Amino acid sequence: MRILEMALILVNVMSLLLCFSKLPRKVWISTASVNLAVLLLHGLVEGFRYQMFLAYAFVLLLIIYTVFKTTTRLPKVLKGLVMCLSAGSLALTSFLSYALPVFTLPKLTGDYKIGVEELRLVDNNRDDPFLDKSPQPRELMIKLYYPAEKNNSKPNEPYLQPELITLFALFFHVPEFALEYLRLVKTAAKADLPISSRLSQYPVVLFSHGAGTSMAVHTSQYEDLASHGYIVAAIDHTYVSAGTVFPDHAVSAMEATTDFHIAEPAEIITQIMADDASFVMDKLSELNEGKEMQDVDFKGKLDLDHIGVMGHSVGGAAAYNLAMHDSRVKAAVNLDGAVYVTPENDKAMAPFLMLANDKNHIQQIKDRKPLIQDLNEVAAEEQEQLISESVYGTREAYEAAYNKARQNITGLTDMLEASGSLYTIKGSDHMKFTDFGLLIGSNWLRNKIGIGGKTDPARCLIITEALTRAFFDQHLKGATSDPSNALLQEYPELEKVTL
Repeated sequence: MRILEMALILVNVMSLLLCFSKLPRKVWISTASVNLAVLLLHGLVEGFRYQMFLAYAFVLLLIIYTVFKTTTRLPKVLKGLVMCLSAGSLALTSFLSYALPVFTLPKLTGDYKIGVEELRLVDNNRDDPFLDKSPQPRELMIKLYYPAEKNNSKPNEPYLQPELITLFALFFHVPEFALEYLRLVKTAAKADLPISSRLSQYPVVLFSHGAGTSMAVHTSQYEDLASHGYIVAAIDHTYVSAGTVFPDHAVSAMEATTDFHIAEPAEIITQIMADDASFVMDKLSELNEGKEMQDVDFKGKLDLDHIGVMGHSVGGAAAYNLAMHDSRVKAAVNLDGAVYVTPENDKAMAPFLMLANDKNHIQQIKDRKPLIQDLNEVAAEEQEQLISESVYGTREAYEAAYNKARQNITGLTDMLEASGSLYTIKGSDHMKFTDFGLLIGSNWLRNKIGIGGKTDPARCLIITEALTRAFFDQHLKGATSDPSNALLQEYPELEKVTL
């Protein structure tokens, strides 16, 4: 809850308490005036939002009550009814404004200011694999977050574009007004700032979001890395994200037409995302050579000899693929993503870090067990039911899918056992490696929508950012010591998992 929101509810409550006293006309007029003044100041400075509408209604009722109070005698029954309704309204608006907050992203830990630049990229050598009914080149939007020169005259960028709020509402089947308050959330980044001249070049990190989310929901991660001297290319994987906003149009994930004709298309989607990231690397090379002109001059500023990749969920699986198959990648991080390929013994792999939630994923990795259930662990009479309720249809297809998934997670676990690079955060959950947890202020409500774990979402983000930044510092900036021991001391919730 924001400062003036708290001030408004406080004066509302104090005004309600005054109803129990006999006060002169001037006091009631002053009370109503103070409420109205705080309401207008809140709207002017912070912006109105629907979660506070009952507090706004209280001010209106207070003004009406004051008019009647100073001109006529109110029946006790009516007075009691107004007081009860007012008390209930203030309680409800307090909960709504707390449960659905205009949140603040975690404080930046680096000392660079943050610039952001949007790029529209078209891959003319590849048809969009999600549009088999009307083939067209694969088109992506990316945002470059970068260390920038200070400029106090420019405004901070909004967290979500209005068009993206519309797309989110469509994808998640909620009324658009329910997400309107998110337009009030601001980021630390400013558009079109000159890139910082402090260093001649900055290492690059590519980030891939999970399925059905958006590059927007990892803004805290991008900004923190950029504040430490990284250029972050946040990729919006069209039709994998809930929606993508291009300069001249927007598309929803629900507009995809391709049926991949397999029970579990995650492996194909992961590879598409890896191909997207490889294409972005190609375009960043052109940008670095000055072939792609933008409002911000990035020529020579991207250190493309030191590229890291990172992602959440299927985006983390894409980072895993790139660590194996793209030699330009020098470090990779997977945030809680199941994997769909197996490392090749004769092929070098970039340094890799895995951060998995401790709700269920970390145990699956330890046990080398995939998400799909082993038929051998199910009673014979229940096996057919399990097969029929699955997406696979037949026993043969189910067993083939299980064996492949078991091979993939075994390969991941063996690799992590050799590298010692598996971590978890106690009290974490899948969506707490994103900004999504910040959208809900109530832990009870977060659990209701499936964001579990006892550790506060902001705390999870801070620990995630510290660990991943230290990993990239080691492998992209040449930090000479392994920082994990210091982080384990600083953050008791962080655990290095021994396999």
